[in-house]
Amino acid sequence: MKLSDGILIFVLVFISCDNNIVFDDYKTFENQTWSADSSVIFSYSVIDTTSQNQLVIKVRHTTNYMFQNLFLFVKTEKTDTLELLLANKEGEWLGNGIGDVREVELVYRKDKVFAKKEDFTFEIEQAMRYGQFEKIQHLNNIKAIGLSIQKQND
Repeated sequence: MKLSDGILIFVLVFISCDNNIVFDDYKTFENQTWSADSSVIFSYSVIDTTSQNQLVIKVRHTTNYMFQNLFLFVKTEKTDTLELLLANKEGEWLGNGIGDVREVELVYRKDKVFAKKEDFTFEIEQAMRYGQFEKIQHLNNIKAIGLSIQKQND
C-alpha cells in the first residue's frame, strides 16, 4: 500500500467517526473555579426532528479536585439532579486524561428526539453542598463542562 493510500484511509475513517456528532461544545471556567451562581448554558439550533440523539455531559477536572463526585442540576424541559462519579472508592480517578487533567462523560439521554426545529437550550448548574444545605460557593479544579449531541445510528 502506498503512503498516499494510507493517508486517504486514515482521513476517511477520521471523518466518518465525526458524522454522528451534531453538536459539541465546552464552556471553560476562569481560574478553574465554578461558582454556585454561574450556570453553563448551551444552545443548539435543531434541524433534524426525526432522529434519536444521545446527549452526553462532559466534565474536565484536575486531579486536585477535592471530591469523589459532582452533583449537577440539569435544565432542559424539566430539571434533573445528576451525580457524576469522578473517582472510585479507592480514590482512583475515572475517565480519560493525561497528566493532572481528567475527563468524565455521562450519557444524560440516549433517545432524545427533538420535537421542533427551534433553539434547544441546555443549562447546567453545579449542585455541590457541604452537608445538606450549605452550597459550595466556589468549586475549585473544574476546568470545563461540555455537551455533545450525537445522532444515533438507525
